[in-house]
Formats: sequence, C-alpha cells, structure tokens
Amino acid sequence: MNLYFILEGEKTEIHLYPKWISYILPNYIRVDFESQIENNNYYIFSGGGIPSIYNHTVNAIKNINDNPIVDKLIVCLDGEEIGVEERIKEIKDFINESGVILNGSCNLEFVVQNICIETWFLGNRKIVKKVPESLLLRGFLDYYNVTEEDPEVMDRMPIYRNKAHFHYLYFKEILKEHKLFYKKSQPKIVMERTFFNELEKRVKDTDHLPTLKRLITLLYEIKEETTL
Repeated sequence: MNLYFILEGEKTEIHLYPKWISYILPNYIRVDFESQIENNNYYIFSGGGIPSIYNHTVNAIKNINDNPIVDKLIVCLDGEEIGVEERIKEIKDFINESGVILNGSCNLEFVVQNICIETWFLGNRKIVKKVPESLLLRGFLDYYNVTEEDPEVMDRMPIYRNKAHFHYLYFKEILKEHKLFYKKSQPKIVMERTFFNELEKRVKDTDHLPTLKRLITLLYEIKEETTL
C-alpha cells in the first residue's frame, strides 16, 4: 500500500508527521518525489496553509489519476474557528467545483486537527504539573483543566485573539514549567516516542481528542491492511 499525505502546516507538521507515522508504520519508507513511489512508500509535503492546500489537493488528485499507484490520499489540516465538519465541507466543495474526480482505486481521507496541532499536544497529561509555579499556567488550568477535560472542546480566554492562539500559548506555558521551549519550526519534544505514547494512551483511555484518534485509528487500519 502507498500513501500520499498533504499537510496544511509547513513548520510543525512537516517534521512531526513522519515521526508519528514511523511509530505505527515502521515498514513504510518515505520518498522525496512522487515518481519514486513503488511499494509501502509514502510521500508527504506541505500545502502551505489555507486555501493553498485546496489547490494542492486538486493537483494531487490529478497526479494520482495519471499514475494510479497511490492507495490513500490523506489530507491533514486545521479546523481552527470554523470546526471539523465545516472544514471538510469547504475542501470537498472546492474539489467538486474543480471537476476533478479521484480514481476508484484510491481513497481520499481527511484528518482535521481540531482546533490546531497544539490542541492535540495538550492531551499529554503527564507533562502538566499538578501545582505549577507559573501564575499564568495556574490561571489557564483554572479556566480549563486540559488534564481532565477534552482539549478539543476548550474555547479561549477572552483576552486572546482566537482559539488556536490560546491553545498554542497554553502548551508553551506547560513546557516552560520544565524549562522546555516549543517552537513551531523545531517541535522536538512532541516528536519523541514517549510524548506520542502519552497521547495515544489518552485517546485509548478516554473519549477525548477524537480528531487525533481519527489519525491514529487510520494509521492502524493501514497497518492491518498492509499485513493481510
């Protein structure tokens, strides 16, 4: 089976996804160019944000139709303020309006990071100190305790411009307690196997982070199909 990933993010996701994929699909080999796809390969690139990723998805469908060796086209993007269902509808409408139809041997899958990629990172309960030193983090936890409640449902404190910005700052503040620095272009901590394991444990133990569960479930389904 061969996979074709298009990611909205051009910083965090392009570093993160290959690592996370390798934890569940260790036998899959990443290729640098579509033309190199043969067997149990995956190709991955950034769509450069919204709406650019919509055009890249249409072009990817055309490329896959011309060379039908890809089994799954997986588009990963943020729900942000408009939400998961509306984001999927938006990109599906764009594809339909383009008139391009994906060949029947390839499945189109959507993974929507609700609200953003940092929302998923907030699901790691182990890194959140029970009694933080930071007054700012204490305020965040009093407002919404991400260790007990689903991070995907969290809104924003009124002083922050949007949910994605608040979730990003919340995660950064959690890491500061451990003297760790998070930068979108250098997301080392979230790429570690132990960090991923904690997120996987969260989605198994609770009904939290359903969009992350969607990604993890999809990768395990691919693993099962590959070993049949």
